[in-house]
Amino acid sequence: MNRRRWLVVLMLILVVSMLSAQGRVESSAKKVITHYHWTETSYDIINNNAVQMFQEKHPDVEVNMLLLADADRANQIRIALASQGDIDSFALSNMESAEFHEAGQMRKIDPAGFKKNTVKEVIDMWEPNSIEISGGYWNGDYYGIPFELSNYVGWINTKFMKEAGLDPKNDIPKTWDEFYDVTKKMTVDKGGVRVRNGFATNSKAAVFPFLIMSALAAQQGFDWLTEEGFKASINDPKIAKVITTITDMATKYDIWDPGLFDDEREGFGTEKTATFLTGGSWYWGVLDNWGTPRTDVTPMAYPRFADGEDFGGIGYGYCLYVSQLAKDPTLTWEFLDTLASQPNEFIKLGYNQPRKTLDKALAVASIPEYKIFGEETAKASPILMSTKMAEIQDAVWASATRIIFQGMSVDKTIAQLRTDINRIL
Repeated sequence: MNRRRWLVVLMLILVVSMLSAQGRVESSAKKVITHYHWTETSYDIINNNAVQMFQEKHPDVEVNMLLLADADRANQIRIALASQGDIDSFALSNMESAEFHEAGQMRKIDPAGFKKNTVKEVIDMWEPNSIEISGGYWNGDYYGIPFELSNYVGWINTKFMKEAGLDPKNDIPKTWDEFYDVTKKMTVDKGGVRVRNGFATNSKAAVFPFLIMSALAAQQGFDWLTEEGFKASINDPKIAKVITTITDMATKYDIWDPGLFDDEREGFGTEKTATFLTGGSWYWGVLDNWGTPRTDVTPMAYPRFADGEDFGGIGYGYCLYVSQLAKDPTLTWEFLDTLASQPNEFIKLGYNQPRKTLDKALAVASIPEYKIFGEETAKASPILMSTKMAEIQDAVWASATRIIFQGMSVDKTIAQLRTDINRIL
């Protein structure tokens, strides 16, 4: 190869190097938003589409969305925040958020990120109380926007109702007294051995009965959204009604034998219980796995106290937050708005986003008995926002188990509960 050819080759190499370097500079000049979210196969496609929509609108921005196993997501967020890592935004459930709120890890909602002038205008983009119930409200300020909001309703086996001489159209229980009566008729013992509960919840894990009792507390007029409200409730005589409504199912009415099985979702699906109270709209898909025909069951509104407040089952969900470490908070809020802008895509898969742009006709077409879920979501009970929630729910459930398994009096167990809560708080 002669000298002239060598010069041509060297010039080509130089040009390619310069173009490559320019590309790297342009790439490094892009703003990067790093978001921590949970992974779920069907929903990942919708979320990735939102990322693509945002990047097409902002070609100078790259979104790095980390899709994590839900069981590990909160811990990964803790690590990133503690290490001052690259974390612009993240998703938390309402049962996780108190810890992060108390530590001051989130920024308040910035209306500019939504092209709004006031926080109220942003709040009005979602159904009433959905931010509060899904965890985005803390000490008088709004920090998160709802990404998902679900609620527990009751589920009842209509085939068992018919076997017991009940009419599924007219005998769905509306009060707790009616619930006791209906479930008693569907309870089955053979040879002195329980084979079907009229009602069941998981007696091995405190969280499930605690969530039911949270709804009972709201119906009794208690504020269990805050630690202050919770602590005040244990000094009110009506707290006995919250506890005994659950314990009477095992003791007074004998519609629940905790020894028959542990998992109420499985127990209902395998027809070992006629009712349970810890299933949301997603339970249709779970039910299919157990082989119980959908035509043999129906969701129902949570029973109410005849003289109580009009609250349904517990509300739970996730909010999206902007981190205090966000490099461009306003831009990050705009991304989160885009991420939470596809409620009609999610509802097709049975996943409820409480944004007002949700097509209610599509929701009805996508989720069997959506009317019940929709009406009850609007009346969902708020869950306790506390960093001590795990300890509190253990103490509350322990107060009930002392009655069920030890035969302790109601007054004595409540006195012990007060001691336990005063120690925890």
